[in-house]
Amino acid sequence: MKRILSLAVCFWMLGWGLAVARTLQQPEKNKKVYYNAFSHNDYEHERPLFDALDLGFNCVEADLWLIDGELYVSHDKPEISSDITFEKLYLRPLAERVEANKGKVHRKGKKPFFLMIDCKSNGEEMLPILKKKLEPYRQLFCSVENGKYKKGAVLLFLSGDNPRQTILSSEDGYIFLDGRIKDLGKNIDSRLMPVISDSYPSYMTWKGEGEIPEAELEKMRGYIRQAHKEGKLFRWYSAPDTPQFKRFFLEEGVDLVGADDLQSMHKVLQE
Repeated sequence: MKRILSLAVCFWMLGWGLAVARTLQQPEKNKKVYYNAFSHNDYEHERPLFDALDLGFNCVEADLWLIDGELYVSHDKPEISSDITFEKLYLRPLAERVEANKGKVHRKGKKPFFLMIDCKSNGEEMLPILKKKLEPYRQLFCSVENGKYKKGAVLLFLSGDNPRQTILSSEDGYIFLDGRIKDLGKNIDSRLMPVISDSYPSYMTWKGEGEIPEAELEKMRGYIRQAHKEGKLFRWYSAPDTPQFKRFFLEEGVDLVGADDLQSMHKVLQE
């Protein structure tokens, strides 16, 4: 009798385990994708990557450190831990997500998902290690091959202390650059530099009180127009993380609007 009960429990546990596995493999439910939504310092959330994905964000930021040949995700230089490797937090989950969603990060996504890496270590030293880590996942990424753009599930671009000259001197590849306002008007291929990002306080003084000065508004609109003319997206960083500024940027055509408070950004997007 005990043997029969044990076998019954084993079969029940096996069935339950298979059911859980099937659930985990299920592609996401139909959700709206917010292409403007950028998860700033995404790794600081309780569930890196997934908190943003669950809200429909289409861009996340991961700060990378090169330590003893491994890439770790952290804002400040971290203690070595296998729990915060770039592969564990982002590469592997993205690959599994794309497989579950039949080639897309978001099942209803019409555009590639943006993964921005902020290079906290020297970009030139990091680049060979980054390429080595990315190679098994290369099929995920947008790329330029023989001068032709090939769309992938994920567009990866480097900010911070990035290997700028190495990337710009390469005609082919799948690792691109986050540019700056000073790069506008210099005929830099948008395939190599798909995004223009810059510090809001370095160019703008308006902090949300009263009406924005007309001259500043026109200056900002000029940057956005020029970026769009060159086929690039525009993003401010270090801007106030408030609903007021999120609405303002969305209305003015800023393409990637950064948010630390994901729920607040989501509410604005739903308005």
